[in-house]
Amino acid sequence: MTRVLTVTLNPALDLTYDVPALLVGRSVRVAAVRSRAGGKGVNVASVVRALGGEAVVVAPGALTTPDPFRDGLDRLGLPYRLVPAFESVRQTVAVVGADGATTILLEPGRSAVEGTPEALEAAVADELTRADVLVVSGSLPPGLPHDLPARLARLADVPAIIDVSGAALRAATGAGAVLTPNADELAELVGSRPETIGEVAAHGRRLIEAGAAAVVVTLGEKGAVAITPSGAWLAHTARVVDGNPTGAGDAAAAALAIHLADKIDWPAALADAVATSAACVLKPVAGEIDLQARARWRDTITVEELT
Repeated sequence: MTRVLTVTLNPALDLTYDVPALLVGRSVRVAAVRSRAGGKGVNVASVVRALGGEAVVVAPGALTTPDPFRDGLDRLGLPYRLVPAFESVRQTVAVVGADGATTILLEPGRSAVEGTPEALEAAVADELTRADVLVVSGSLPPGLPHDLPARLARLADVPAIIDVSGAALRAATGAGAVLTPNADELAELVGSRPETIGEVAAHGRRLIEAGAAAVVVTLGEKGAVAITPSGAWLAHTARVVDGNPTGAGDAAAAALAIHLADKIDWPAALADAVATSAACVLKPVAGEIDLQARARWRDTITVEELT
């Protein structure tokens, strides 16, 4: 069984409110409320488990108890290792209308106490001795240096995926990991927005020359592009999938992680990542996927080799 170590540097307690419609400036009755331990790495771990793998969550957590984030991980049944770092873990609120329209409110991350980066490095180094793949995901809260994801990737003697943005993504380009930016993150990294798939692939090749193991650019409803030292491919679904896109990139990273644990067939891995991402969109909560939809779509994904 593939064992994936996920690192969530800015964890959250995710709250989801189901409403008939979000009416700005008016009172809205909430039909249902869901609470879940969240953050991108937690979402990745949940999808890895759904795909038949084993996942362990490493994250900074609260300094005191009770800790709703820890309780949420217990409810999910995910193995975890928390490094005490915050007075409390932040919250996010997703307001989901009956039509599927979703509005997300993101609290800023809490400030991490001194010594947190070193404690996280020690925890990750220990857990890597039992891992097949490392995935480092999400934003960084105050108190954690922007090069921490790169430092964690360099600890690994197993394949690593880094799914971050901004300065953290820039620092990670030479860390020997698979980078998974979306279109906006790629544009910020390279300084201009690619207008064509060919330009996306060209930027990916430059990132590989700079030290990335591979680059997978997620393009939303347009699919995804994988650029590797051996070639480049575009994969996309036959139709646009409507639903909640929150966590779709995390689902794609989970599928890639499973494939990276073995000798990877990149076209097949990219097709699986796109199908798994689309299957996540059908679910109202990040970290969940529709396994039947994934199975139906996986063999219908169009994969084109890019020259």
